[in-house]
Amino acid sequence: MDGVHLVQSYLERFGPEGVELVVKRSAMKHPEIGALAQQARSTALSDSLFDEVAPVEFPLGILAVAPMPGAIALSQGRGFQVLLDGVRDPGNVGAILRSAAAAGASAVHLSSDCADPWSPKCLRGGMGAQFLLAVQEHRSLALDAGGLGARLIACTTDAETSLFDAHLGGNVGFIVGGEGPGISPELLAQAQARIRVPMRPGVESLNVGAAAAVCFYEWARQANA
Repeated sequence: MDGVHLVQSYLERFGPEGVELVVKRSAMKHPEIGALAQQARSTALSDSLFDEVAPVEFPLGILAVAPMPGAIALSQGRGFQVLLDGVRDPGNVGAILRSAAAAGASAVHLSSDCADPWSPKCLRGGMGAQFLLAVQEHRSLALDAGGLGARLIACTTDAETSLFDAHLGGNVGFIVGGEGPGISPELLAQAQARIRVPMRPGVESLNVGAAAAVCFYEWARQANA
């Protein structure tokens, strides 16, 4: 894990047992990093060595290696679910997880060809969302879809129904496909509804992470209303 917020989120939820912190020496003066270094076993590295071993391109001054959290049980009837089909960019997967957790999702199911949700870039993008959601990896979504107990809604660019005209009540599962291939035909055939995010003429599409966030928050708006 890389960065103050992500390390804080882990420690607050799971505690310091088994956590190893690595801190950039010049960053020890940062109040939050200095405080974190006192909470778990830590090692300070020279700036050049820290930058060399960091798993991300622009490290933020603190890294952590920690035990993988245990699987979070899926809570039936709480929030919505997300089915990610072939979303290969780790930044997009992390952003979708973060938006899903913030909007009230209970679970995210990832197909076997999605980016690894526990990779350093996904963890940074998720900013602790992986610690709050039931993350189901390497799933055959077309086989799993019927057993989720959710009304499946496919997010596509060519759907006739606008997101803002759709009824999103009840136990909903949003199907989100990768920006290239989109949703697989086998999974798309199981959707009970299809929706699109309305856009002004001349705009072809949104980034998949942005489009997913809009859908999740429309669900939250309707649920709160």
